[in-house]
Parts: sequence; C-alpha cells; structure tokens
Amino acid sequence: MNSPKADPQAETDLRGIALDYVGISKVRYPLLISGWSLDAEHQEVKDSSLTLKVSLDAQKRGIHMSRLLEDVHRWERALTPQNLPQLLTNIREQQGAETASISCDFTWFVARPAPKTEKPSWQGIETTWFGEKTSDKTSTGYTLKIPVTTLCPCSRDISDYGAHSQRGWVKVTLCWSSVEEVIAPEAIFNELQHAGSAPIYPLLKREDERHVTMLAYDNPAFVEDTTRRAAKVLQQKQNVESFTLEICNEESIHTHDAIATLRYIRPNSPLNSL
Repeated sequence: MNSPKADPQAETDLRGIALDYVGISKVRYPLLISGWSLDAEHQEVKDSSLTLKVSLDAQKRGIHMSRLLEDVHRWERALTPQNLPQLLTNIREQQGAETASISCDFTWFVARPAPKTEKPSWQGIETTWFGEKTSDKTSTGYTLKIPVTTLCPCSRDISDYGAHSQRGWVKVTLCWSSVEEVIAPEAIFNELQHAGSAPIYPLLKREDERHVTMLAYDNPAFVEDTTRRAAKVLQQKQNVESFTLEICNEESIHTHDAIATLRYIRPNSPLNSL
C-alpha cells in the first residue's frame, strides 16, 4: 500500500513574500439572496459568478482553494448584506487568513410596472456585490447599472421640432464600513432611475410610451446633469459613506459615447482609513 503523500500546499515557504490575495474566480453558482428588494422577499439567482479570495502569509506556500467553494456550498440560508461578513469570517477561519473577500456578479430583478397602464413586468439590473473582512475591519457594498433615457438640451433648443435622445447608464458603486448602514439596492434604483431625462421600462403600451417620451422632452439632461443629479441624491443620504458614479450616454447621432465620472467619500467615513 502506498503511503500518503505530503500536501505541497501545506509546506512552509522560505521566500518571505506575502500575497495580497489568492483565490478562485468565475465560479458559477446558484445563490439565494435577501435584503435587495424593499418587500424583503428572497430571490434566487441561478447563475451568479463568484470571485473568492484570501490573503496569504509569507511563510505559507498556498491556500486550500477547494475550501473556498465548500464554504459557499455549506451556506444554507439566504445571503444578505448583514450576514455577508459572517460568510467571510467562515472563509478566513478555514484558510487561517487575515483577509477574506468576495465579489459576486449577477442579474437582480425588480418588479417594474408600466408608468401609466401599470402592466406588470420584470426589469433585470446588472449587479456586482462585494465585501471584505479582516480581523477588525469590514467593508461591503454593491454596484448597480441602472438604465435611463437622456434627451439632449442643445438638440431640443436648436431644433424646429424634435430632439435626439438615447439610452444612458447610471453605474453607481456604494461602499460602507458598517453593514447596519447598507441601503437596500431597490431604494437606490428607485431614486437614481430619475437622474436622466426619464426612466426606462421593459414593457410599454402606447399610453406609456407617450408618457415617457413627453417626460424626457420636458426634462432634458446632459451627461453632466445626470451625474450631478445622481450625486446630489447620494450626498443627501448621510449613511452613504462612499460612492462612485460612472455615467454613459450611448449617443444616437454621434459615433462616440458621452461619459462622466465622480468619486466621493464622506469626510468622516471610516473608509478614509481603509
């Protein structure tokens, strides 16, 4: 009978170089999430893409990568912004690491009735959910990519009739150092969908189309306007510690897109020291 072989990953490394992160990415896995919708219902995400990482001490040769997936599989309850740090703690302890982090890409669906006829439909929001945990610090947050309609103020003012409009995107990343302060993503979506000229809907009947196009015409917005409107909303929320806005207009009469970016950290936020 062959004797058990030594585990190379458990060997001591003598090169004296610590690694910031080691882990696995592009992990396709189903998740049950909660805390994203204001009605507090669970939502099953059948095809998320996970990145799981931990820090590696200088004296350790490697981590046990299979244990990262085992920790996710053993998590038998809905994952929420409030209990995400516990999952990260489990990962840290399994690996004997100082830092553990997670990033999860998925499409989250929000109930989206048409604005006038109220015909029901679902709208998918591209999302990245992330968190990091050390022995004494936690940071967590999410990125939402929110579609809007924008109508050009110049085009409206110089034209005898009509104005060019296009789909725009409000990509917002919010970060917190305390999970108790995290705002439900649906609440952010509900407000930032109005940062452009008009919201976008999956299903529109004629009456709804008339409402949306007239709303956009009455509310023209440059990409700069959309950025500042969104920033104003977020700055007024005292429990939003940090945010990044990346706004894009997919211009309908130009070959280029129009973009704007803004980054903000509240002066008294603990995130300033992370």
